[in-house]
Amino acid sequence: MQLLTRFQPLRKSMMPDVAGPLLVTALLWCSSSYPVTLAQTGAALLLCWLPWTSYRNWCRGERKGIPLFALLAGMYWLAYVLPLFWASHEIGLVTGPRLLSERSITAALYLIVTGVVALGAGMRLASRFRWAPDRVDVSGSPEQWHYLRIIFIVGTLVKMLVPITEFGGGGRQFISNFENMVPAVSFAIFFRYYLRRNISDLDKSLMFGYALIALVVGISSGWLGSFIGFGVIGMTVYAYERRKLPLVAFLIVLPVILFFQPGKEAFRARYWRGGSADGYFERISFWVESSWNAWANAITDDTGQRGKKLADVTLRRLSLLQQTANVMEFTPGRVPYQHGRLYSYIGVTFIPRVLWPDKPSVNDANHWYQVSYGLTYRGEISNVSIAVGTVAESYINFGWLGPVLIIFPLGIFLGSLQRIFLRTDSGLLFSSMGAVLVPQLLAVESQMAEYVAGLVQQVFVVLLVLVPVLKSRTRGRVVPARMFAPHARPREILRSNTSLQQPPP
Repeated sequence: MQLLTRFQPLRKSMMPDVAGPLLVTALLWCSSSYPVTLAQTGAALLLCWLPWTSYRNWCRGERKGIPLFALLAGMYWLAYVLPLFWASHEIGLVTGPRLLSERSITAALYLIVTGVVALGAGMRLASRFRWAPDRVDVSGSPEQWHYLRIIFIVGTLVKMLVPITEFGGGGRQFISNFENMVPAVSFAIFFRYYLRRNISDLDKSLMFGYALIALVVGISSGWLGSFIGFGVIGMTVYAYERRKLPLVAFLIVLPVILFFQPGKEAFRARYWRGGSADGYFERISFWVESSWNAWANAITDDTGQRGKKLADVTLRRLSLLQQTANVMEFTPGRVPYQHGRLYSYIGVTFIPRVLWPDKPSVNDANHWYQVSYGLTYRGEISNVSIAVGTVAESYINFGWLGPVLIIFPLGIFLGSLQRIFLRTDSGLLFSSMGAVLVPQLLAVESQMAEYVAGLVQQVFVVLLVLVPVLKSRTRGRVVPARMFAPHARPREILRSNTSLQQPPP
């Protein structure tokens, strides 16, 4: 009896960790339009339990950083579990639609469970390392803050007006990193001051102006990723300052993503392949109208077939389940293991294309995958790039040892990035850079070369451009209350351990 009494608090704390995933998985199973086996449901339950438990542990802790593993595991849940219940188990190949065997679906789910566990183990190991603190941060002098504002404006204008191909293949990567990273890092810095109610009217105008331009330019270009990435940056900064994830914002962003998915193909057919010269707002209006018509037709269909088809099409754009199952069926019977050949680009990524014009492309691994697994004809690979994700790619290279040989070290790498860039005690600059890197870190559909190759380049470009506003900082410096606006909440001041100075007027 005493033993039961002793474990009573543990049982109470474990109930929400188990009840939540059980309820969600049961609701998905009851609403599924496709047959799902018991083994597949068990794997789906595990893929739901892993991020939920990690998030609950983060909530019970000090919340000094971002729960990166919970977010990553949640992305795998979206990419594999939702399509399991709500999307058809077939894949479109160049030879036509192909129904996948339930055995390959089950194997794909087991592979992802193994990969997520290996990723979490690597990140946990990295959390035990003692990293040297960064010694530089953003200065608070007026002259240097004027430079930061100028760079913010220049980066925004480049994003809006300058094509990434303006300076040829050699300058493409630098322009891309500059326009996507530098203004976004500046925005993250200003947004942190804004959340602390300690920002000038000029900086507030710059921040909201960039937000509007980033959303308009991103959506009008046909990429939902820009909208999603901007939202993730804002949520990450919010988590830094409020010590909680904005779950309401997640619940708002996800329906917006699902709403725009049906109109994406019509948009790209008109503006990418058709070459229409409409302006920003005409493009957005066309996309909204196309998606609205698709959803309206599905909702008003009495047979329910349009709704089922629409759900299938929408989820397929988020899904990796069918591709991974196709890989399990083809490898190694038709396509032999590659033994690491698909990771060759990572070794040459640090050589600028100016010095090596014929350097292999980051899309080479994607193109090989598309042709080898029957997704695209060889003559069409220049028009489309399809990725299968890091976990499935590890299987293509090393079979079931892939998660151990590739995903576990990847977890160590991501855990190291989390410790350096995604903690509130990392300093204003490094933590703001981390917030901007989070959307790329959550892109689980990318293959390894694309996933990690650009991270170092992006960090280098930001530090290079922001050198004039950097200064050495002292570890463990506490922000005095007088540096904040009089109406800032004392609770937030006391729990802050970041070096946010009073921004100059």
